[in-house]
Amino acid sequence: MVGATSPMAVLVGGVVNTYAATGVLGTPLAFLIVGGALGLVMIGYLAMTNREGNAAPAYAFLALGLGPGWGIAGGALMFAATNAIQISLYGLIGATAVDLTGVGRWTWWAVAAWVVVAVFGVANFSLGKVFIAVVGVAELAMIGAVILAAFTHPHGGHVTTAPLAVGALWDQRGQVGLVFALTMAAFIGTESGASFAEEGKTDKTVVRATVATLVVLPVVYCAMAWALPVWTGPGQIVAASRDAAQTGFPFTIVADGYGGFMVWVAQGLMLSSFLISALSFHQAIGRYVHAIAREGVIPGWLADVGRLGGRMAGATAPASLLQSVIALAVIGVCTLLQVDPIGGMFIWLSSAAAVGVLVMLIGVSIATIFYFRKGGGGRHDPVIVRTAGPVLGAIAGSGLLAVIVSNQSAVLGATSAGLQAVIPVLVVVVILAGFGYARRVRRRWPDRYAEIGRGRPDEVTVPDLQVGFRV
Repeated sequence: MVGATSPMAVLVGGVVNTYAATGVLGTPLAFLIVGGALGLVMIGYLAMTNREGNAAPAYAFLALGLGPGWGIAGGALMFAATNAIQISLYGLIGATAVDLTGVGRWTWWAVAAWVVVAVFGVANFSLGKVFIAVVGVAELAMIGAVILAAFTHPHGGHVTTAPLAVGALWDQRGQVGLVFALTMAAFIGTESGASFAEEGKTDKTVVRATVATLVVLPVVYCAMAWALPVWTGPGQIVAASRDAAQTGFPFTIVADGYGGFMVWVAQGLMLSSFLISALSFHQAIGRYVHAIAREGVIPGWLADVGRLGGRMAGATAPASLLQSVIALAVIGVCTLLQVDPIGGMFIWLSSAAAVGVLVMLIGVSIATIFYFRKGGGGRHDPVIVRTAGPVLGAIAGSGLLAVIVSNQSAVLGATSAGLQAVIPVLVVVVILAGFGYARRVRRRWPDRYAEIGRGRPDEVTVPDLQVGFRV
């Protein structure tokens, strides 16, 4: 989950760009507020994970709570949203690599990253897991080093607490919505752990890991955002963020604290963090497709396990190849149309993903209520899990969604109401297409339709259908 959310990318891209775009000193406090709201939204999602773990969580949870048609529509939305965030990272990787090296075009670097992700996607999962773990630990260590350097070398010799004041967040009220929209994007990926539920020792393992992530990430993001004005001084943070492309900020903090060599290390870890984030999302997509295909809702060959390449074949090799083909096609189209890799590819696709994931989480919160009312779960589940938590989650999620959608023009740089409506309209179109396909499944395969969301196999009796990897 930390690999998917990529704290290094949040520091270099999210935090700096939020200061630059909004000029709001209270950005650190926004991470705590948005993180708390997201925690509420995730109550229903985690309650369902704890009881009905599935490699395609949104698909299964919506089906069990609201009905099979909702499950297929939710699965379609999550497939589109997760592909969008994963593919957007290729634009970010390509543009960043060109800026750092001055070599080649962004497409070259994007395709190179695509090759790495595609290979790891069809290889034995343990290869990707080791790579993610090693780079992830180094990435978090570098984040800690940046924070430590800032707080041990504060501007003016003292640590300012001004960014944590409520007034600093609300001082420019016209920009608060944009701050929340940008900080919300930093948390996309925290929900991805549920896709790996079948590979944990128990569903509770995934739930505990997700809860830990939801507790730790807001604090880490807040500390990162606080560290920057501590080092620059509250009055200089906006100017420093807007000049980041020319000055190398925030890597200048690393240089000041540890020397120039560490800047190179930090930049390398930054690119690596982008790569492991793309790999994490890629693997989650593979599990989504695999889980839906094994129920016969989409072509069954997508559920094949480990049949490409013998011992080194991955658990979701056909589904992985499908995602790689889609990603390469989008990179190619963006190249031919000369789409800007940051302003066009990264920002638009990641913004669409944020809206899609949030809509899904709101839907699961509502589905959780109906799931328990229909007798799902245990008899002694507390009210906070059965009703109060999901209701609060749906309300909090709807508030966040309203903020994001109402600020799409600022986030995307759109200048007309038509452009601002593009992403919400696309989300609705995907959902309607999902319902349309659900009707087809209901007509052609009524038995399969009735069992949608219930297809998690028993790993003892049906080992080949479980999402895992062969050795």
